[in-house]
Amino acid sequence: MHSLRSKITAVTIAAILTSILSLGLIGIFFVGIISNQSSVEKMNLLSENIQEKLDVYLNSLQQSVDMAINIANDSTTELEAEMISAAADSPEQMEKLNAFLKEHSTQIMHSFTSIANNSAGVVTYYYCINMDLGSSENGFFYSKVEKDNFEEQEPLRSHDLDPNDLEHTTWYYSPIKHGAPIWIGPYLAHYLNERLTVSYVAPIYKNDILLGVLGMDILFETMVEQISSVKIYDTGFVFLLDEKGNVLYHPDFGWGSRPDYADKQLSLDVLKQKNNGSELIRYNANGEYRQLSFSTLSNGMKLVVTAPVAEITKYQRQLINIFVLVAVLILIIFTAIVTVLMDHIIKPLLRLTAASQKLAEGDYDIALNYHANDEVGVLTNSFQQMRDRLKLYIRDLNSRAYNDALTGIKNKAAFNIFAERLNDSIRMGNKVDTPKFALILLDCNNLKQINDEFGHDHGDIYLKTASSVICNVFSHSPVFRIGGDEFVVLLQKQDFANREQLLQLFDQKASEINAATGKKWEQINISKGIAIYEPGNDKNVEEVLHRADEQMYKDKKTRKMSDLPQ
Repeated sequence: MHSLRSKITAVTIAAILTSILSLGLIGIFFVGIISNQSSVEKMNLLSENIQEKLDVYLNSLQQSVDMAINIANDSTTELEAEMISAAADSPEQMEKLNAFLKEHSTQIMHSFTSIANNSAGVVTYYYCINMDLGSSENGFFYSKVEKDNFEEQEPLRSHDLDPNDLEHTTWYYSPIKHGAPIWIGPYLAHYLNERLTVSYVAPIYKNDILLGVLGMDILFETMVEQISSVKIYDTGFVFLLDEKGNVLYHPDFGWGSRPDYADKQLSLDVLKQKNNGSELIRYNANGEYRQLSFSTLSNGMKLVVTAPVAEITKYQRQLINIFVLVAVLILIIFTAIVTVLMDHIIKPLLRLTAASQKLAEGDYDIALNYHANDEVGVLTNSFQQMRDRLKLYIRDLNSRAYNDALTGIKNKAAFNIFAERLNDSIRMGNKVDTPKFALILLDCNNLKQINDEFGHDHGDIYLKTASSVICNVFSHSPVFRIGGDEFVVLLQKQDFANREQLLQLFDQKASEINAATGKKWEQINISKGIAIYEPGNDKNVEEVLHRADEQMYKDKKTRKMSDLPQ
């Protein structure tokens, strides 16, 4: 180990010989940082500008369909479920139903026509009536593909659509399966002569009975036209991917292909983010080192801007040459070299002092880059080891305190924290905003029986399977294990609005799993109860949970009386 005194002497003697190299390396370092940051900002700006242009079409289409959905829902207020159910057996009722659907369709068509004429990029709009209810003639289909204005076409017939041919009929069956408005495409639209089409479509229901599917389309080529001629640097270009990384448009790859990149520097998990932010992403493609930036369109497509790194760093290399010349000039002005050297020695101590203050304030992500083999280096290394061990210890404590060891989900302590936050919202409801939420209490039946008959390891499998299914179905909501065989799901926002569909999906998943195995510990036998927070009646989360518990026990009693598997 060299002392600070000997190091100062050695550095002073070698200062003249090393100053050019030192300044050159510093210049290269900062030029690299500035160049990289500038390239990311430039490519991000291009990506965002193109995204805004494409989203003009997509948002216009989505807003138009949403308006049509509201009109369609309003026009079904007079439709009675009895009319629909009686129509199958009564020609008179069928005639009334067809008359209603015709009037209903006409209302939507008139409104849709006005909306479509003021929607950028829209080439078709349609309403495909569910022919299990009435005649397809009640629907409508307008197109202006290769035309100046919208012209009426033959209505789309739901009976002619093959549910197994989703490559062509996804526009009809996907929104029905999804149960809500959804973006589709690009896909080959059979009603547009197999042209690639992007659609925003929505199912229209009355009392859970499908009336039909309405939607609007834009041609995918309209989107491609906005990006095909865009260039960045010398040969950089723009392309589109779907959410799974498959090519939608690329100058070198066909639609639906999946490029095989040579190295693992570019993970498809990166593209699952909304955009790359300030992150520098570089990868090897066909032996060429490239850089990309990306953003997400409103319909989920990934807009990617890419360019060769060699073109990006061309100006960086020129700046490095300038820095070398400047370093030589600085060598002439060496009168301040001693001050610079002393500053070089003191800086690590200052950084270490500042880092210790941040650590005392609870910041465990302090970066220390001093690795020299002197006293300060040893002290810095010891400090880093202490910081890392303390960070791991606190992280482990938090994990043990708030995560369930068996299933990995949040535990009772975590639920108590969520409950207290909700209780604060409830107490402040009149002053700020009344919270909207529901609690689902789920109880795993026969856990003791499985433990006794097959052993606790099988009981653990039973609980893990139950936890996995609960988390998959309620994927946008926090799930807690609050007891040995009890789970709680907190529903808010979208999951709160879709609670009935999610509960039905849970029952469906449970039935599928139970049908696939005869092993009790691999099946899903769960009693459940749901309670919605009622402002004015519920004073806190505990009262909502108590009502969910009562509903769960009613469900458990019903299961026993019906001899369902427990």
